[in-house]
Amino acid sequence: MKLGSIVTSLSFSSLLAFNVSAVELVNINDFPDWFKEAMARDIKVTNTSPIEIADFQVNSSVLGQATAQDASDGTWYYTIDIGTDSPVECYAFNEFDGPANSLYSIAEYSLSGVEALNEKKLSGQFNYAIDVGAVDATPYLSLDTLYTVGEGDEKVSGLLKGLSAETDNSLQVCIHNEMGYQSAFVAVFKSFVRAFTAAQPSPEFYRSTYQVLINDIPMGFTREKYIEDSDGDIEIVVGTAFMIPVDETSIARSDSVAFSWSNPDGSLINASEYTIENSTMTSSFDISYVEDAWQVKGELQGKALEIELAHKDWLLSSYGSYLESVNLLNSDNNSGSFYMWTADADPTAAIEVVISEVADNPSGNLKIDMGPLIMTMQSDKKGVISKGIMQQGGLKMDLVLMHSHGAPTL
Repeated sequence: MKLGSIVTSLSFSSLLAFNVSAVELVNINDFPDWFKEAMARDIKVTNTSPIEIADFQVNSSVLGQATAQDASDGTWYYTIDIGTDSPVECYAFNEFDGPANSLYSIAEYSLSGVEALNEKKLSGQFNYAIDVGAVDATPYLSLDTLYTVGEGDEKVSGLLKGLSAETDNSLQVCIHNEMGYQSAFVAVFKSFVRAFTAAQPSPEFYRSTYQVLINDIPMGFTREKYIEDSDGDIEIVVGTAFMIPVDETSIARSDSVAFSWSNPDGSLINASEYTIENSTMTSSFDISYVEDAWQVKGELQGKALEIELAHKDWLLSSYGSYLESVNLLNSDNNSGSFYMWTADADPTAAIEVVISEVADNPSGNLKIDMGPLIMTMQSDKKGVISKGIMQQGGLKMDLVLMHSHGAPTL
């Protein structure tokens, strides 16, 4: 597992500034009966229609009656009639910031459309609900926004539901501006995502997707893919996405992607990482071994950074961390110490990581020590991690496996 994604999730969760205790951030019981009745509405969509996008080799069917409305500048836009007053609107992008930032941007764009449609200014906007799930192997984020337009007797209320997922070479975002019909909306979105994943090969020998919960609230995910090349080296792709409620009206967003290569023995060859927070590129780094030293180049908060690590020896890759965990669980040893590089923790230094086997702990059988951060994980003998937990001050972070395929070691 890429341990840097753990650091990202915990540090970004420090933005959480108000008490949330459920996926729904607003108590529906505080609303009038008409609102509760509208929210309870749902239908089952059974009819299907074809969509075809040559750029993504998409030629499949989706639930509902899909109509292509626009295809330009790397964006494909569909409206999907599901038999309710408002259609589901779905987008596909070949250039994007990530599931969190792009979902928020499309939701904000849609709210401006609500103003134009009602000819009234937005007078209120609240985070109604957030969630994280998976469409088979593909994780998704969910954000529902409660809004009002107009003032006084002319005030109009509504709910904008949003879902986003990143497939191998594109991003899908669906929006539904109508109260209720939650299950129908999710089902249509999943069918839209599957239209893209059905056309994509799966060359990885291992993939996993984890839901990340902060104080028991699903706020993000991390996903990994491991691919062996013709020389036996391991290509590793790790993506993380988080949407953190800062207050009742604000959402902090973060999308990170890390690419790295590992030798078959688990030692790092090179790596690159970037993070986009609140629609701004906040960091971008590359690391490689040049002239007997680890060289790091990149940018942090818009400032160039170029440094040679003090650590000169080999570094453990994410693939290597799985190898060491498996070795530990299948030997008489009970701990091992290694050095890793992760830009999320500190791009200027290698970090000592201690992996230990623990017994009689209901939270897990492996303990990962990264300086002040300690995480307990449950792993099987093949290295597949089913859960993890870390507590730091008043924050608790849980990893819950949503999907896995294969084993993380060869």
